[in-house]
Amino acid sequence: MPLPSSAPLPPDWFARFRLKLRHLQLLASLDETRNLNRTAEALGVTQPAASRLLAEIERIVGEPVFLRRPRGLVPNALGEVLARRARTVLMDLTQAAAEMNSLRGGLGGAIAVGAVTGPAVDILSRAVEAVQRSSPGLQITVEVDTSAPLVAHLLEGRLDFVLARLPPEMGPDAILYREAAEEELCFLVRAGHPLLHRRGLALRDLLDLPWVLQPPGTLLRRRVDLLFLRLGLPLPGRMLNTSSVLLTLANLSRSDAVGVISASVANIFAPKGQFRRLPPLRDVPHLAVEPFGLIRLRERPLSPPAQRLFGAVEGLLFPEG
Repeated sequence: MPLPSSAPLPPDWFARFRLKLRHLQLLASLDETRNLNRTAEALGVTQPAASRLLAEIERIVGEPVFLRRPRGLVPNALGEVLARRARTVLMDLTQAAAEMNSLRGGLGGAIAVGAVTGPAVDILSRAVEAVQRSSPGLQITVEVDTSAPLVAHLLEGRLDFVLARLPPEMGPDAILYREAAEEELCFLVRAGHPLLHRRGLALRDLLDLPWVLQPPGTLLRRRVDLLFLRLGLPLPGRMLNTSSVLLTLANLSRSDAVGVISASVANIFAPKGQFRRLPPLRDVPHLAVEPFGLIRLRERPLSPPAQRLFGAVEGLLFPEG
């Protein structure tokens, strides 16, 4: 929906027109509930009071920001902008409390970051270890997920920065992105697996075995499905779909199943003796998914603790500077 044309708001509009914290809370809650009564309950006010807050917001902006529909309220383009920014401000204030409490308690601050699985267990875990050695009181939270929810949480202000892939719809205006490297994949099996003694294996030789793969639609699964398609092979008949690395490893350890996982994850478990990487297949000499990168918000400065961790990650990803 195009933005309506109207007189532009001045840069200090929120101060000039006395936008209140209560307005931000109403915007964030109303965007979530789409219902004025439920929002009023969440804020602990009456429904008429919530209606007055919304009316004040729309008077400040100069036009409606929510559309009245039979089943509730729906934000228009202006409302979507306000609700998204309101969530960011409220999240920043929540994180400010966590950082201040950490500093008051001598803990050294708090950071929340995110990463897709491969970089999380490799680059990010090493960076966290290095930073915590020099700042032992620093509280670090790491969210491991696929790229889309990680970037969404970054935009909402829940995360300071992420190691992920840019969603296709993401433009360059809101974020700073530095591409790192592709994520190598490998075929993993248990130690003692019968295929480990065979040479010159091809993907066809693995078809009759059970497989453990990420669910359909995920980046890794799309890469594997495309591999079978390009080689003219059907998908394996016995397949467990799971996004859990723990369940994947448990299944591999108890059967002759084949798993496709990040090489970074395999490099942690293979040396311990319970799992082995299959040698490169004749028809699959290299398997990887598209590059990930280091992503942060363009207009949101990192706190000093987050900047330390960000710098440590940069140093590992880009040692040449």
